[in-house]
Amino acid sequence: MPPRPGDRRALDVLVDYEAIYPDRTPLPVPVVSIAEDLLGLRVHAAPDLGASGLLAPHDRLILINADEPLERQRFTIAHEIGHWIVHCGARTGTTNATLCRAVSEESHTDLREREADSFGAELLMPTPHVYEAVAVTGANVDILAETFAVSRQAMTWRLFNLRLSRGPETP
Repeated sequence: MPPRPGDRRALDVLVDYEAIYPDRTPLPVPVVSIAEDLLGLRVHAAPDLGASGLLAPHDRLILINADEPLERQRFTIAHEIGHWIVHCGARTGTTNATLCRAVSEESHTDLREREADSFGAELLMPTPHVYEAVAVTGANVDILAETFAVSRQAMTWRLFNLRLSRGPETP
């Protein structure tokens, strides 16, 4: 069974970023700089947000929950960038809807949320970089999670989706 594809648009964003900022280190992916410097979105951490994050496209603003671990905040930013690129027309901000990444797992049944998660995973853990890292270190979830500055859970799922492990419960 082939790997589950990521979102090619996330890789395109990385290519655009690296073309403008070739001297910046590719890993961990500088997600805040991508949001702010490349896409012109402001990122703000707020306590007691009531969600992991949200995108207010009309304000070009990503709010993230300051009470969550840094790795989760990074994934949330990448997820909200996914909403910006995939659902908002990115350059035009064609929607006024506020898109929210809920804390609960129920959001995973919503197609737009799954698309933003797929985009976020590809942005933070780009397929070519994951394959390269696994070739060097093996599929060691702890080392890979640290290298990509993501949670152990996010890396476990990424390895599973790329068919580099047997399942999320057995990396």
